[in-house]
Amino acid sequence: MLTSLLKKIFRDTPAQNGDWRARATAFQHAARFEEAAAVCEARLKREPADAEALQALAAAFFGQGRSAEGLATLQKAAAAAPHDAGLHATLGRVWAAMGQIDAALASYREALALRPDLGATADDLAGLLKAKGLYDEAEDCSRTALAASGESAHRRHALAAALFEQGRVDEAIGELKVSLALDENAPDVESDLVRALNYVADPDTVFEAHRAWGLRHASPLTATALPHTNARDPKRRLRVGYVSPYFRKHAVTFFLEPAIQHRDRESFDVVLYADVARPDDYSERLKAHGVEWRSTVGASDAAVAGMVREDMIDILVDLSGHTPGQRLLAFARRPAPVQVTWMGYPNSTGMTAVDYRIGDARCDPPGMTERHYTERLVRLPEIYLSWQPPPDAPDPGPLPALATGRVTFGSFNSCYKITDATVELWSRILREVPESRLLLFAVPPGRAQDLLRERFAALAIAAGRIEFRPRVSLEAFMEAHREVDIALDCFPYHGTTTTCSTLWMGVPLVCLAGSAHVSRVGVTMLSSVGLENLAVSTQDEYVTAACRLARDLDALAAIRGSLRERMRRSPLTNGPAFAQALDAAYRAMWESWCTAC
Repeated sequence: MLTSLLKKIFRDTPAQNGDWRARATAFQHAARFEEAAAVCEARLKREPADAEALQALAAAFFGQGRSAEGLATLQKAAAAAPHDAGLHATLGRVWAAMGQIDAALASYREALALRPDLGATADDLAGLLKAKGLYDEAEDCSRTALAASGESAHRRHALAAALFEQGRVDEAIGELKVSLALDENAPDVESDLVRALNYVADPDTVFEAHRAWGLRHASPLTATALPHTNARDPKRRLRVGYVSPYFRKHAVTFFLEPAIQHRDRESFDVVLYADVARPDDYSERLKAHGVEWRSTVGASDAAVAGMVREDMIDILVDLSGHTPGQRLLAFARRPAPVQVTWMGYPNSTGMTAVDYRIGDARCDPPGMTERHYTERLVRLPEIYLSWQPPPDAPDPGPLPALATGRVTFGSFNSCYKITDATVELWSRILREVPESRLLLFAVPPGRAQDLLRERFAALAIAAGRIEFRPRVSLEAFMEAHREVDIALDCFPYHGTTTTCSTLWMGVPLVCLAGSAHVSRVGVTMLSSVGLENLAVSTQDEYVTAACRLARDLDALAAIRGSLRERMRRSPLTNGPAFAQALDAAYRAMWESWCTAC
């Protein structure tokens, strides 16, 4: 990465035959880095502040693997030419490649302050700002790039991402559509569009968008898929592959670990196809369960599909759906005989190449949701997933209202789930319980919070009754539940990991059930712990359920004191039973393939 970045310095440097530039460039392109460095050092003996020679020397150092010297030399070049915007941009790219994000941000900002028309630098900066959670500045950066450097599908896509993270979902959808109008052959952009529709569109519209994505981008690849040579033995040991960028400290891991930890190891081998650039302790925990780890970082979808075929995977499982980092176009190439989507996304892939989707009878009631999937729905007997509680989660503590004298409602969902319908419901509850307040976690500061304040104010809810908390570590996130008496789920997009955490911390949750999986996850989870009466079917029932809890503190305290133990005894945390059910489902899928003509 660094070598390719620094090679660009030479390509951008005008060289004249016989001068030091030409010789250094020739050595660099021949990978003769020591000789390139010698030429640059000779030049610097005569002109110690020659920024161009310092850049070239930095490139030679990086080519030799002398990263610390290369970086120090590039910084000297920037100091020698403080008004060279391109040099600051190069330094920013190097900082970013080295994982020094704050330093990269500073260099990019300096470059754009000097030359606002550096479109590629603005694009790089916008991406880093989004990764840092600085969504307002990311939006501004993308808009500045559009104004200074012209229309671009990529920039519209980046702008959509910043708007989405601020909870401005409709605006994000508009920008995604503009991006697709500029470049219609953009499967990742269209994937983001179909994902965004989950938050605001009716289930039929959402399904049609998913199916259209599959027909346009996946079906042509599926049509060219080669036949499989896996042995059609219904009883043999199987190789199951899981594909995700989140085999680390992430929600996906909290649900996957029970499945692989408690699997029947005599019957199933597991391979993890991991787009994980920086594995962590959670990655090591997964590896410790006797799995094979395949890094797919930097690999194309075609290459990933090739890896799967070479590994002779029998059942390949998608854990991402249409979320960032997905590998659906690897699945489109049908590298495994049986392909499944499970858990990581609350909707269809839209692809005929994915055979099955895993659910249960509460989140996917018979006759209700099948028409929303291109996959065949397989319902597990009790619940479609199992959650691994954090081992160091604090005790739930006493009911906060007993000490504060008022009820605190809370939501731990990302702000893009907080739709207008959700705000209206929450406002009704706050008006019914006049002394109560609402804590909103994971809403970024700036425009996202301002927008929510305005939406509540329009419904006569004073700003002082809404309190925001930023994103925090998992440990601090669990601790924050000790401030909340009652949790309120969003609609139509329910929480999943947040719901598990909330229940584990003794906080009951009220959810409004809909007619699609995305708005029925809460039904499954609440039913599993005996709180099915809090999963309601109408808006009036939602308000009534929340207010009823708020008006009976003794009952609320009793729920808080018993909920963790109820959850321990529930299917939601019974990893061994869940793994057995999942193994049986995989075996049935495999037997079906073996007997198919």
